[in-house]
Amino acid sequence: MNKEREFLELVSNYCDIPAENLTRDMSFREDLNFNSLSFMTFLGDLEDNFDIELEEEEALKITTVGEALDYFNSRMEE
Repeated sequence: MNKEREFLELVSNYCDIPAENLTRDMSFREDLNFNSLSFMTFLGDLEDNFDIELEEEEALKITTVGEALDYFNSRMEE
C-alpha cells in the first residue's frame, strides 16, 4: 500500500467515509466532523504510524484533506 493510501485510510478511521471516497477539498471540521480532540489524536497517530515529526504550529493551520496530504508528503520527504 502506498503512503497516500495509508494516509487516507488513517483519516477514514476517524470518520464514516471510506478512504476511496475522501477528496482533497473535504474539510476536517465541516465535512468529516472532526473536533479539536479527534484532529489532535489523528495528528499523533500520523506521527506514530509514519515515524515523522509534525510541526504543531503548521499542522494546526490545516483545514482540508488536501492540505494535510501536502503537508504530510513534505514531512515524508525530509
